[in-house]
Amino acid sequence: MTKSKYIGIIACIAVLAAIVGVGLALDNKSEETAATVIQTSVQTVTDKQGEAVTDKSGNVLTEVVTVVEEVSEEASSEAGSEASATTEKKSEKPDVEVKSEGTEKAKETTKTGKNTTTKKKNKNKKETTTEPEIVYIDIVLQKNRTAKCSSPNVSIATGEVTIEKEGNYRITQNTGGKDWYGKIVVKLKNTEKAELRFENVKLSNNTSNIVQIIDKSITTSRSFLESESAAAEDEIKVVSDFDLAPNVQLSFPEGTSSSFVTTANSVTGVLYNESKLTIKGHGKATFESRKNANNCICSTKSIKIKNVNLNLITAQNTNTSTLAANTGAARGIYSYSKVTLESGTLNVKTNGDGIRCDEFISESGTANISSSACDGIDADDAIVINGGTITSTALEKYSFKVRRINNTEKGETDKGVRSGKGDTFSINGGIVRGESKKITTVQKASKQPSITCKIVKPSRGTDKALEESKVPAIITIKDVKSSSNKCTKFLYSVSGITKNKEYTATANGNSAKCKWNGSVGIIDIDSITNR
Repeated sequence: MTKSKYIGIIACIAVLAAIVGVGLALDNKSEETAATVIQTSVQTVTDKQGEAVTDKSGNVLTEVVTVVEEVSEEASSEAGSEASATTEKKSEKPDVEVKSEGTEKAKETTKTGKNTTTKKKNKNKKETTTEPEIVYIDIVLQKNRTAKCSSPNVSIATGEVTIEKEGNYRITQNTGGKDWYGKIVVKLKNTEKAELRFENVKLSNNTSNIVQIIDKSITTSRSFLESESAAAEDEIKVVSDFDLAPNVQLSFPEGTSSSFVTTANSVTGVLYNESKLTIKGHGKATFESRKNANNCICSTKSIKIKNVNLNLITAQNTNTSTLAANTGAARGIYSYSKVTLESGTLNVKTNGDGIRCDEFISESGTANISSSACDGIDADDAIVINGGTITSTALEKYSFKVRRINNTEKGETDKGVRSGKGDTFSINGGIVRGESKKITTVQKASKQPSITCKIVKPSRGTDKALEESKVPAIITIKDVKSSSNKCTKFLYSVSGITKNKEYTATANGNSAKCKWNGSVGIIDIDSITNR
């Protein structure tokens, strides 16, 4: 017998010994024996790895490469407790797969029942993924209108902190419990993004905005930021016409409460924004304007509200249980684009419009909006409510107003309306309540039933024609809901309203009935006090 054949036989015997050993161990139902045989066999075969079978000329005929998966020490120590779980596996013969590449190589893979069990156990382990940790640049607001930051991206002057590079910034305060007086300015290119994380800060100012977010890709003058003239609205519109914008997040972490209060009289707001802005977090943020003309938030671009508890308060907000006597123009949100309530809580108390925008969209969350002298939600193009709990109270004007619809009804097409595409007021989910003097008609596009109640009176000279009453009252829709305030119009929408069911509404001792017919149910309640 030649030497090459002798070596080949030895290699085959080694492999067979490993297989037979494993089989014997499994047949004897002994985890310990199986582990010992595997260990011994692996050592024997390992000694033969790399040794090839050659012919007389020295050419490689066969090379044996054996791969045996390691049995973990943990699995070996738990062999006794897992015996019942591996019984079925022990009756299976190990799979042997041999792959040949001509006469050059043969690959043999041996798998054991024990290894299969170990793999199955590992599959049950929960895989956890960790998001990369956000690294924040710290800005500390200090006494005497000073601040501290080690980053070259931040410049500091008395009462003013300016951020001029994208990044993540954490803003805290060390002022001995007093407000920090000044403003924070963010200047970014329209391709940049930033997060400003506010943790328990109290900022105030009496001459300008407290937070300014500027798109420095636009070189138009911002002199209107220092102006108290209402003409600044036209200059803001020029900036809003640019399509691109930075992406900025204002975040308020859970357990924190921050406030921004100004007594400046500029229409550009406590917060002036030129970015695609997201206000987020599980904390609380309050923006308050204490002058009649100033808004809480003024934005040239879209605003998204997510998770946060956001409170917007303007001057001269009165008790909404009676019709307001005050007038004013200070808005909660004044946006030249879309305002989206994605989640969280939005509380707005104003003497101007609660929200003035191109589009208002609600997906979820809660909004409580009240205006003492103007509209609750005043949108140029659309109000779309897909979910959430939305309450809008505007006892002097509209609780919900879409200008394209209203102007068309008045024959004043697009008068006072900025450019846009849609013209709808649709309710597709959630709970919606409107209490006001006027309400835009709910369009047929709505997927959720709605009932609108109106207090009316006979017009002078005839008992047939009706006109709107000016005397408010609590309006009650039997089996559905009552208004919380005295009003002349009450809108209520909820999925529980049944099609073709008759509903009765009462106000001032008078009742009337209607059915929701798939579009909107309208109830006209006669008001004796107005006869």
